[in-house]
Amino acid sequence: LPSIALAHPLFGREGRRGSERLPGRRPSSPRSGGRRWSGADFEGSRREDAMGNKILTAYDVQKEACYYSTELKWRLHSASFKERPNDKLTIFIFEKKHVEKYAKNAKEQILEVMRKDASSLQRLRHPHILSVVEALSEERSTLAFATKPVVGTVAQLLEHNRHELSALEMKCGLLDVAEAVQFLHQDAKTAHLGLSPHSIFIDPSGKWLLGGLGFSVSGVQWGQLVDCPFGFSPGNEAPGQLSYEPPARYASPEMCSMPCKCGLESDIFALGLLTYELMSTERQPLLRGAPRGYTNNMVRQASVPPDLYPALMKILSPSPNERMTIAAFLNSEFFMDRNVRAIRFLEQLNEKDETQRVTFLKGLPQLLADPQSPLCSQRVLRERVLPRLCSALLFPSLYGVVVPIIIGLLKRDKVTDCAHFQAKLWPSIKPLYTAKEIPIEVVTLFLKELDLQCNLATPADQQAVLLPFLLRCLELQEPVILNEVLEKVPFLHKKFEYRQVKDQILPRMLQLLTSSAVVKVKVQVLMGLTRIFEIFDKGTITDVILPAFDKLTKMDRTPAVCMCLLGCYDAMSKFLGPKVTAERILPLICPLLVEESLSAEQYESQMTVCRKLLQRVEVARQKDYATKKEMQAEAGHALGGGDVLSGGTPPTAATPKQAEPQDFESLLFAGTSKARPSMPAATAVAPLKAPPPPTPATGAGAGSDFFGFSVGGSAPSTSGLGSGGFDPFASSMSAPAAMSQPGAFDPFSGMAGGAGAPAFSMSAPCGGGGLGGDFGGLSGFGGPSQPAAGGFGGFGGSP
Repeated sequence: LPSIALAHPLFGREGRRGSERLPGRRPSSPRSGGRRWSGADFEGSRREDAMGNKILTAYDVQKEACYYSTELKWRLHSASFKERPNDKLTIFIFEKKHVEKYAKNAKEQILEVMRKDASSLQRLRHPHILSVVEALSEERSTLAFATKPVVGTVAQLLEHNRHELSALEMKCGLLDVAEAVQFLHQDAKTAHLGLSPHSIFIDPSGKWLLGGLGFSVSGVQWGQLVDCPFGFSPGNEAPGQLSYEPPARYASPEMCSMPCKCGLESDIFALGLLTYELMSTERQPLLRGAPRGYTNNMVRQASVPPDLYPALMKILSPSPNERMTIAAFLNSEFFMDRNVRAIRFLEQLNEKDETQRVTFLKGLPQLLADPQSPLCSQRVLRERVLPRLCSALLFPSLYGVVVPIIIGLLKRDKVTDCAHFQAKLWPSIKPLYTAKEIPIEVVTLFLKELDLQCNLATPADQQAVLLPFLLRCLELQEPVILNEVLEKVPFLHKKFEYRQVKDQILPRMLQLLTSSAVVKVKVQVLMGLTRIFEIFDKGTITDVILPAFDKLTKMDRTPAVCMCLLGCYDAMSKFLGPKVTAERILPLICPLLVEESLSAEQYESQMTVCRKLLQRVEVARQKDYATKKEMQAEAGHALGGGDVLSGGTPPTAATPKQAEPQDFESLLFAGTSKARPSMPAATAVAPLKAPPPPTPATGAGAGSDFFGFSVGGSAPSTSGLGSGGFDPFASSMSAPAAMSQPGAFDPFSGMAGGAGAPAFSMSAPCGGGGLGGDFGGLSGFGGPSQPAAGGFGGFGGSP
């Protein structure tokens, strides 16, 4: 109902149609429809002899009326307290200028009805009677009083949404009105006499409130009819006319007959007409005018519900003596509906004792289990059930039974939305997240449905309420709670800022790894980190998470922890790449291979993952080398040569080519007549194969002194080298001779002047067939020579 009343265009259309400017106010432009009145708006009214009402200056009042009709006479304006903008109320305003055109007697009677309406509402207090917040204030040009917020009337609802409300909603509303009438008849001894859709108001929670007491008569007993103060003259029924009499089509037959009588029975007849209009299949009024000549044969049985027809025939009896009392109507079969009674019990839950509350709340889910039940319609759940359930959260003893019902209803489709949840439900649910004492079952349920709460709550509440709740749960040592929170963290990290996840959630998860003694908790933390580690930067993984894993490995190597670490390492290896895998992950995973507590299958899994990580490194390295080789080959081809850089074989013979200028003059005059002729490039010579090893000699002949050498600058002696001998330390000066001998190879032949070759010289063969010589004080390998100072003896020969 509030969703219709506040957002549906029917309330705006009615308000705009009946809105007129207030006294002392100039006509406003169409753009000023959302303005609020303030005291300054009435400064000019004093000069115009139309003093502004003090109630209008005491509150922030919406300029445009939310409802107005000639039957109601009052114009309804939404307002709020200036010091408490969130506390709403409704201002009832009547401008006296609207009765200036009537006769003096009619004018005074209309004003008297308005005054009596406000004063009676202030005097009579009941949950289903309109509650006055600010008493009537009458000024020179206006009457005004303030009540608790309402969103419209039943007449307004019937005009625009006659077929929209369900039968259960209509029945609940009629029950509200019937209980208000019962209070008037039994306690206040008052006959309403103006009961109609225009005198029934709807509050933001969907509850129906009885008002319009301007026609009421006090001091009336059941069975006692008094003279009726109304004559119901035809002129008073003209459309658009203000009247000091109630609507004739909702009056009882005795009020319209001669002599006119009225009493409590008259209200029963009016309530029957209202019930027929709301519950009939056509939802149309039974009468179109005063009930002169009325008989109850006008009521067709097929047009009303079967459980209503017997009671309706009695309350719509033409004879007052045959009508049932309001108490009998409330106890009729029509109101003996489980759904209606459940809603009424829920509304009165705060008035019940503890045992009754618990018993009712344990049985309520059975009624809510049937999706076809009238109680499960979206608007009933949204406006009648959920707000009342949330009000039961005032009792901590009911948390365990109320919270599961609320969460179950919130998960249903189209039962609530963010605006409805934040305005009507969240204020009651929010304190539970910081409660000092709360059942574990409720905490785990909140954790299970934390994503639902995050979707409905505002971002500010997510950071101020839900995140601290999650962090506190991470610090608890209760395994059941930790189990739920660790399962939810991987799916909720997107709801919070990265900095909060990194600086607040991650440290608590890692703390659990090292502080908890429960293996299951450690396993859940590791599994949770496996799902969310990718949201962190690589530095956080390598500098924070991996060291924590290393610390855990040193403390706990149970098979479950080892296998979870294996999964973490495998996933992180894919994310971090081969370099970090080789440097950081493999050193952590390899010690697990020798853990004796692992079974054969677990060991095979460890080995498989370890091989997989090594293969990742190998494949990456091979790819790097292949890329480098390809780049080197491209560079070699670009320079016109073979793949020399990559180790390929150069061409065996190069085509003679003009050498590039190598001196200053040639560079300057290259390509001119002054250019110096350059020497032709040397023809590349294929490297010769190494000669076969020399034939071993039997005596001190040629080649027997293989490594005999001495330190000095003399030219090397080749006396010890026979045909085919090999001199690895031949100087550059002896290069031509060495090259002239067949099969000789000198690796230092390209060095000029012997500067680059080793300054070694070969000595003559020594006796004994050994190698002799000294190299910086080092004695040769055998021979009779004495070692130099600081030297040592060789392998054989005399020292």
